[in-house]
Amino acid sequence: MNNFKDKIVELTDEYQPLFEKISRYIFENPELGGEEVLSAEYISNVLKEHNFKVETPYESLPTAVIGSYINDPAYENYAFLAEYDALPGYGENNNENAHACGHNWIAASMTGCAIVLSKISKELKINVHLIGTPAEETFGAKCNMIELGAFDNIDFAFQAHMDAKNNMYVYNLAMNAIEFTFRGVPSHASRAPEKGVNALDAVISMFVNVGLLRQQMPSKDRIHGIITNGGTVHNVIPDLAVCRFCMRSPEKSSLEVLKNKVINIAKAAALSTGCSLEYDFFENPFDNMLHIDSMISVTEENFNRFGVVDFAEKGFVGSPGSSDIGNVSYVCPTIYAEIGIDTPESFPIHSNKALEYADSQIAYDRMNQIIKGFCSTVVDISQNRELADKIKEEFKEKSSK
Repeated sequence: MNNFKDKIVELTDEYQPLFEKISRYIFENPELGGEEVLSAEYISNVLKEHNFKVETPYESLPTAVIGSYINDPAYENYAFLAEYDALPGYGENNNENAHACGHNWIAASMTGCAIVLSKISKELKINVHLIGTPAEETFGAKCNMIELGAFDNIDFAFQAHMDAKNNMYVYNLAMNAIEFTFRGVPSHASRAPEKGVNALDAVISMFVNVGLLRQQMPSKDRIHGIITNGGTVHNVIPDLAVCRFCMRSPEKSSLEVLKNKVINIAKAAALSTGCSLEYDFFENPFDNMLHIDSMISVTEENFNRFGVVDFAEKGFVGSPGSSDIGNVSYVCPTIYAEIGIDTPESFPIHSNKALEYADSQIAYDRMNQIIKGFCSTVVDISQNRELADKIKEEFKEKSSK
């Protein structure tokens, strides 16, 4: 097993200039979610040069990439998940796209893992995949790719994300987003108010009752909403009003409870005002992140070996958000590691300071360690049937709840 890990070190150092080149190219060509044409093409070409079979576009997603290095269909499948969408408004003129979340680093690191492992995958008796997942910052294409079957044969999945602190127990909230449309009857607000049915009243009623619901909500649940249509002119009773609410909860199951309460509030608002109601899930629902302790433990050991240390304790909350990586964690055992880089000062992701370091030598050095750590973890899992089965059993138990 140590021979494999020694080879990983050798290969990672050999190909490090390539991995840095990938990071730099994507950093210098920032594209928004669903529009990552150059990034997807660049990664695809690199994978083809290393004998991966590449499928892009994938189904209905023009910037999704699936690169596969198949030695035997009977072997287990290890996938590394790349993101490469940028954020708007962080460029030099404050209105340009830029990688202030470090997705260029994710793409390069995960592509690096796939390439390094492919070189020894035949001896390990595994298949290796790089799955390029667009639009994490917006609609979350991992959800769509799951539905389309991209993860059907994946046994283990890995992703690392640049952040302020080392953490493998990332606290991602399950999230759902619903648009509520209320329809009433228009009428002149002064001459014939009794003939109108006010759709805006339904929206206002909904906001009031969501506010009252917050008093009885678990402290870790979240609801936030906006009104996107409240009428057109002040002297006509609005016959159309639209609002959007986002709901978050620590668990997929508890989110279902919260979601149904909000829908019932909308139904009550429609009933009390005489409006009709339609509602639509306008974004992909994101699941919370399942943590597989046995998989985290072996990964942390390997990260420690290469100098990535001081991980947050289990139970660390930090600043909870939501991500489509949670959906993957319900499909197969998944590691999602937030990785701090050794900068002189701490910084939040989605900031100009993050942009400053996203494609730096410090980030490259950490990338090298992450590739070695993740690839060594694959060696441990693939060469230890007892460990692999333990991880799968733990996943089965947690994902079924």
